Amino acid sequence: MPRKLGDALSDVAVRNAKPALRDGVPADRKLHDGRGLYLLIRANGAKHWRIKYHLAHRERLLALGEYPDVTLTRARQKAGEARNLVREGIDPVQDGREQKALRINASLQTFGVVADEWLSKKTKKWTDGHLEQNRQSLRDYVLPKIGARAIASLTSQDVMRVLEPLESAGKLETLRRVRQRIGSVLSYAVQTGRRTDNPIRDTQGAFDAPTREHFASIGPKGLPGFLKALEGYQGHPNTIGIIRMILWTGSRTGEVRGATPDEFDLDAGVWRIPAERMKKRRMHVVPLPRQAVSMLRELMALNAESRYMFPSPMHQSMASENIVLQAIKKMGYGGQTTGHGLRAAVSTGLEEMGYPIEIIKTQLWHAKDNLTDAAYLRGVHLERRTEMMQVWADNLDALMSGAKVLPLKRKAAAA
Repeated sequence: MPRKLGDALSDVAVRNAKPALRDGVPADRKLHDGRGLYLLIRANGAKHWRIKYHLAHRERLLALGEYPDVTLTRARQKAGEARNLVREGIDPVQDGREQKALRINASLQTFGVVADEWLSKKTKKWTDGHLEQNRQSLRDYVLPKIGARAIASLTSQDVMRVLEPLESAGKLETLRRVRQRIGSVLSYAVQTGRRTDNPIRDTQGAFDAPTREHFASIGPKGLPGFLKALEGYQGHPNTIGIIRMILWTGSRTGEVRGATPDEFDLDAGVWRIPAERMKKRRMHVVPLPRQAVSMLRELMALNAESRYMFPSPMHQSMASENIVLQAIKKMGYGGQTTGHGLRAAVSTGLEEMGYPIEIIKTQLWHAKDNLTDAAYLRGVHLERRTEMMQVWADNLDALMSGAKVLPLKRKAAAA
């Protein structure tokens, strides 16, 4: 059997140890446990564990913690870990500093920090509207609950606690999107070495799936009533402007909300939406009817302090993605149509007037994958689209007055 060291400590000895007395004055004292480990008892009674070791022919000292927070058993364990490092040529002191730095860095790598970094990576790939939708849902539903948490510490239960209130509120589509975005941030954390797994997978199937429905639309037949409601709506000019632009141009809500004054050439009557704001990253040229040009001149003066053509009525930043739905609800059309539904009504109305499908699709920018075809359609059809959208805008004015003027098949087909 190995020989027991004569100066090995016991729990009782450590607990009862007192400072040394030199000429009646308390002084520091060392109690050795063996193999470099000892208990340093300060003159004030504080007890600290130390281990002395040699590395590269130099004597060094490592602090292992204070008694009783670090017990004798734990001190021996930590001393053994230090000796193992020394045998591998690693300095325990330097290793401790590096491990501490890693822990501090990990604590700073919060979900919020990683989410911001993930979003910044998407700025060149996503439109401003899509980027803002992701940022807003994280800001509203996720960051208040786990934004300050170290991303490496998050579990599937943490994710569940974020999502469960959305299920309880019946917001299943919002839940689906929020879960998807949390999963994307966590996946990015795995890719960049902040995590080794993605706990979003453990939430698969834990929630009811939303019922997928087509966007509600009033269709061309519902336009007269809707236009009269819009005329009587007492909302902010910017909100009304967004809705009118959808009706006048067939553009997507996000394209209109994110529009900036520099995109418009009102003298030429065109709106050039830059590639970075379009779904397929290709510039789209939108002809503007006279009604739109007149309204846009007024809004440029009204919103001269904003970078956006249709800023939020509450501040000068980009209008929220729900602004159109909220206005439609106040107009009495909640559940009957959406911004996308109005766009569908434009498409259907133009078809009923007899305009060629390819020209309508170009106007609504159902972009072709073939770049040559896309460029051709954008250029050659611009003149025909300009005429088409002016006829359409005039038609909307007539519909509001009660006229029935949608059928125009012969003239449209000859255009």
